[in-house]
Order: sequence, then C-alpha cells, then structure tokens
Amino acid sequence: MAALILVWPAFWNGYPLVFADTGTYLGQVLHVYLGWDRPPFYSVFLLATHWRLTLWGSVLAQGLIVAHLLGVTLRVLGRPNPWLLPPVALALSVLTGLPWTAAQLIPDVFTGVLVLALWLLGFKAAALSTGERLWFAVLAAASIAFHQSHVPLAFGLALCGGALLLAARGARPALRGVFRMAGPGVLAALALVAVNLMGHGRASLSPFGPVFLAARVIYDGPGMDFLRRACPEAGWRVCGSLGRLGPYHNAFLWGTDSPLWTELGGPKAWAAEASEVVSAVLRDAPGAVALAFAANSLEQFRMVGTGDGVEPWPGVPGPEPLIAQFFPHERDLFLAARQQRGLLVLDAGRWAPLHRVVALFGFLALLAVPLLLRRRLGSAGAALVVLALAAGVGNAAITGGLSGPTPRYQARLAWLFAFAPAAVALAAPGLSVRQAVERRQAA
Repeated sequence: MAALILVWPAFWNGYPLVFADTGTYLGQVLHVYLGWDRPPFYSVFLLATHWRLTLWGSVLAQGLIVAHLLGVTLRVLGRPNPWLLPPVALALSVLTGLPWTAAQLIPDVFTGVLVLALWLLGFKAAALSTGERLWFAVLAAASIAFHQSHVPLAFGLALCGGALLLAARGARPALRGVFRMAGPGVLAALALVAVNLMGHGRASLSPFGPVFLAARVIYDGPGMDFLRRACPEAGWRVCGSLGRLGPYHNAFLWGTDSPLWTELGGPKAWAAEASEVVSAVLRDAPGAVALAFAANSLEQFRMVGTGDGVEPWPGVPGPEPLIAQFFPHERDLFLAARQQRGLLVLDAGRWAPLHRVVALFGFLALLAVPLLLRRRLGSAGAALVVLALAAGVGNAAITGGLSGPTPRYQARLAWLFAFAPAAVALAAPGLSVRQAVERRQAA
C-alpha cells in the first residue's frame, strides 16, 4: 500500500516518469554498450525489474524499496505497527517531492535510500535480522554504484558515522560501524573501476569525469580567464573554440552543435586535455576555484525543485525510440501520458512551493530536534539527524560544486529533511537496542 502511494505521480501521469537520461539507462543494457557518462548498474536494475515486459515493473520496484526502507526505519525506532507506514508514506507523498523522484526512471531516488541504508547498517544493525543486514548492504552498494556522485557521499557518511559512534559508544563499536558503513562503498568502487577497465580500458571510478570538471571551472570564470591568458601558446585544442563554447555549461556538454562534439572529438577524445586544463586552472587560481565551488554548493543546497526534468522528452535524447523498439505495446501510453503532452510539468510546479517550504522547515527541525528531544534522543536518533544534515551538505557540494547547481540534485534527498526529524519524534522513548531486538523477535 505504501509503495503504491509513494509512486502516485506515475499513475496520475498515466505512465512512469522519464528523463533525458532514461534513454541512456535503458539503452546500455538493451543495446549492450557502455556510455561515457553513466555507470551501467542502474541499467541492470531496470532490466531486472522490467524484463522487457513493462516499465511499470521498475517504478513499482522503486516504490517497494523505499516503502520497505521506511517501514524498517520506523520499526527499529520502536514503532513496529505496520499500519503506521501508509500514513507516513501519504504524508511524504503530499508534503515532499519523494514520489516525484520514486516514480521517475533515473537513479535519483537511491540518494535518499543510500542515506537510510547506511544509517541502519551503522547504528541499528543489532535490531536487524541477518537477512536484513545482508539486504541493506547489497542495497547500499547498488545505490552507490548507480550514480558516481554517490561514491564520495557514501564514504563521507561513513566517516561521519564513525565519528558519531566513537563519541557515543567507543573505539571498538566505532570500528565495526565504520566497516559496515564503508563496506558497500568499497564494493561499489571496485565494481565501477572493474567495469570502466573492461569497457573503456581505464581503471578509474570516472574515466571521463575531467570533462565535467573542466566545464565547471570554465563556466565559473577562473577557467575561462586562464584560457584567455594561456591560449594559444598552451597548444590545447580548446583554444580554438573559446568564442563558441556556448552560453552555459550544459549547452557545452550536451548540445549537438557544441564544440565539444563538433571540434574536440567528443568527451572521450577531449578527456585527457580536460584533465590538463583543470590541473592548470587549479594551480593558477586555487582561491577563485574554491570560492566558485563554495558559491555553487550554497546555491545547490537552497535549490530544491520538484518536477525538474518532467517536461516532455520526445525522440532523442529521451527514451521514446527505445520504448518504441522494446516496449511497442506501451508506446501509445507513453505518448498519451501527461508528461509527453506538457501537462505534468505544470502539475509538478503546483506542488513545488509546498515542498520547498516543508524542506526548509524540515531542515530547521533537524537543527532543533537535538535541543527539543535531547532526553529521549539516543545515539541512533542523533545519528539519523546528523547524517541527514551531512547528506544534504555533502550532496550539495558534490553535485552543485563539481557539476553545477540543478534543482533535481537537492530535491532527490530533500524529503529526508522532513522524514528524519519526524521519525525521531515518532520513536518510542527510551527504546534500547535490546528492546528493539526483542520487539523484532516477537513480531
């Protein structure tokens, strides 16, 4: 019931929500190739849940994963009544942008999933069964592998969790907790390196990441200033394209008429030079780059936009050609959906102001909960609050600071700002780990 509630925008739309990247994620497995900008693991998840039968399977799977995670979180906090889950899901589906993320066929929903899974592994492992611990370890590893930005986020949360465990429980529990929280990140990192080595011949987490970084430093200003001073003596190919790079970084990265594609040979061909440009700019103006990074991170932190990316995506780069080829029985549903008729973006726009207000008050609640509930806030509850805050800050820095501020980046986990303090407030007072285990066994 909660899973269906959490993906209600898909039912309202008449079809699962898509994004431009949905085409890449579907195509990597269906057409058997490895893209330069997206790991293939979410593509495997899609195949495992749609079976070339219907894309509804993938959306329902995402809803079930989130619903189960919420239910377990409530249970280990001392609220095992399963009938509490549907109203919590309903509240999140109305007050936050979670359902708009869970109903979309891109891996954004797994950002928040990662945070809760790591918290459970680090701070509530004793309240989980062996099967649950294994499941959440696999889920966390998969969530990290689904998106490269999740790698630094996961290790940052593991370090943060380790510091909290050290302060609350001592060195030995802290080491065990860090191992449980960092283990999925290690597995995911190894998987990413292995697939890039096999597919691109490069043992790297992100073999073409320098292209994104170069676009960031150029469009922030320090990179462009440096190139204008260093070119043409530097001898880089980009020197001949400075006047035609485009008005903003996404136009440079994705525009078919961008010099990146028409003059520099594409991201794969330009990656080595992009790395040289980034290194040179960092040496030339480290302070300016740091200030721009901080400004972008702050901008990203405040930028929460429900419905970013739910405009129509006809043809390429959207998923329409793949749906027509592999899901021909669903093509008419896809084309008749509110998204493809340009209506869904208007629907999302009506919800966005409410979600921004709730995210803001949720963030303030995260700051206030330790003061208001300090007597009943155990180490695990405090950790959930701190990790939600750390995830919000870390996600903003990783995505906005390194790639560029975009509303959907922060919207993908802003729902945690509301859920974390609410879950802690709902927690049974004085619930110990032993009591949580006894309640689970009794259930």
